[in-house]
Amino acid sequence: MSQYDTQSLHDFLFHTPEGGLRKMLIDRKHMTDVHCNLLLKIVKACNAEQFGVHLEKQDFPRIRMTPAEDKIKEKFWNDCMNTLKERGVLQPAQAQKVAA
Repeated sequence: MSQYDTQSLHDFLFHTPEGGLRKMLIDRKHMTDVHCNLLLKIVKACNAEQFGVHLEKQDFPRIRMTPAEDKIKEKFWNDCMNTLKERGVLQPAQAQKVAA
């Protein structure tokens, strides 16, 4: 079970217009254009379940990265998760209710 609600995060990132995401996420300190490009590339390359696995393991799907993206990949997930939590987009997973 994931520590975060990655399903909702993936859905939000996948369905929100790119311009709106860029305005909300890019702060030029932790989240740059390169971070945003790579995040959107990952979201488009995976379904929600795969995205959650990559986020938890802090690894990447098989995608082609630009030299700039390759340069940031070590700190990418940490930077993104901090920014997403700060903006209120990445939420802790809700406990699953067990049917009686």
